[in-house]
Amino acid sequence: MTLRSALAVSLLLVGLAAPSAAAVTGEMRTLYVLATWGPVPFSNDDLLRVGAETDAFYRASSGGRFSMPPSVAGPVQLSREVFSNCDATSLRVAMPASTFAPYERITFVTPLVEGCPFFGEANPTEVLLNGRLFRALAAHELGHTLSLGHASRWTCDRQCSTDEYGNAFSVMGDGDGDLNAWEKSALGWLGPIVRPRRNATHELGPVEGPTLLPQALVVRTAASEFWFESRGSSTPSFTGDSVQAAGVAVVAGPAPGGELSQYPRENLLLPNPAGVARFAYAPGEAFVRPGIFRVTVERHALQSAALRFEWLDRVAPVRPRLRVRTTRGRVRLSWDAARERGSGVDSYTVVIDGRPVRTYRSDIPLTTWTAAFRAGRGSHRVGVYATDRAGNRGRLASARIRIR
Repeated sequence: MTLRSALAVSLLLVGLAAPSAAAVTGEMRTLYVLATWGPVPFSNDDLLRVGAETDAFYRASSGGRFSMPPSVAGPVQLSREVFSNCDATSLRVAMPASTFAPYERITFVTPLVEGCPFFGEANPTEVLLNGRLFRALAAHELGHTLSLGHASRWTCDRQCSTDEYGNAFSVMGDGDGDLNAWEKSALGWLGPIVRPRRNATHELGPVEGPTLLPQALVVRTAASEFWFESRGSSTPSFTGDSVQAAGVAVVAGPAPGGELSQYPRENLLLPNPAGVARFAYAPGEAFVRPGIFRVTVERHALQSAALRFEWLDRVAPVRPRLRVRTTRGRVRLSWDAARERGSGVDSYTVVIDGRPVRTYRSDIPLTTWTAAFRAGRGSHRVGVYATDRAGNRGRLASARIRIR
């Protein structure tokens, strides 16, 4: 893990957030091992204190769903050559397997190994803390063992790029704050979310919790998905040399199965044009995707924030390309996904003789859609049209059929 030069080199829908494939819950016993070739820069009490602080962080972040109770071992004397591998697994293999039997996660704490180009490193079950020991670093590296990646930032000057550790709020970036809404959703820890369908004002509780209010407003467009969260409190940086003001933060990434997004990956903190180095949006400020949507912060406080959502998209989806087959009284329609570059297609409606008979929501993105049904004898006109998330209805694609 790398954190800057200081740690260098490494209708309205309200529902539960989409859980991860397997929500992270329960108790994950964690052993902190003081491993050394001679120097002892930390005491066992230091390890236990940081372990307890990290456990408290995850208990709070998960709303009590998850914990990492710590135990301590060491100091363990090992050959100096083992440390030169800069790898937690090498340390584990050099110790008796019985040391680790009761534990799901192992955190090795070592003196500073000058040849290792990081202060923290993680693999799926093990963590190495190289000459540094503090809660934010331990929580960050153990977060990787929970399948979390880095909380990055999208930054644009003459060209746009990803700042790998640029999220100034989440401990998975270069903040020393709680995990963000996208990360909590991935772990199955997020409360209700709002996915707005119409223009309205929505109230959010703080992502840090606890709250009975929704903890995120999620807007999906044709290409991208945007996660709005309320940071109830100010957030110190990972190294403690700066502070981010409380407010509404915005994280973006590609929409699942959507058009080509400008964002190369998920979980990218977006800048606030009005804030320069202040990334959260304050009351009166608005996040705008021109021609698609606007979210205005009407109010923000410790316990809640009010966000006004508005669709700006006025362009209807392109008419789908339709194909029709009839066989023994059955009609089969198939059509390619309608082209829609703004808010994105929300649904397709099948029409028979001018009457809407069936609507298909596009929650699952498909490139080709089909509908099959029976029709009475005689001549009929069948068709389909697309409606986007902003409510714009596209032109009907239709064909005349005859059932004998």
